[in-house]
Amino acid sequence: MFLFGQIDLPIKLVPGHSAGTVLAFYLTSDRPNRDEIDFQFLGNVSGQPYILQASVYAGGFDNREKIIYLWFDPTKDFHTYSILWNLHQIV
Repeated sequence: MFLFGQIDLPIKLVPGHSAGTVLAFYLTSDRPNRDEIDFQFLGNVSGQPYILQASVYAGGFDNREKIIYLWFDPTKDFHTYSILWNLHQIV
């Protein structure tokens, strides 16, 4: 069990029509009522914004989900995506 930490991932998404492709990263606990932090890049149809979906599960409940329409093109270069967590917050 990790009480605090940070992970940084350099990611460059696939350009063009990528519907049906999902890139996901998650951290999870090994408990019956799991705790989990994850983010997923959802594939898209050419010309549409890329979507990042982030979720937090605490005690097995997943009522903390956020969908972000990216304002930049994540296929042009590597971008660093980070998760920072401690006892008081998840950023």
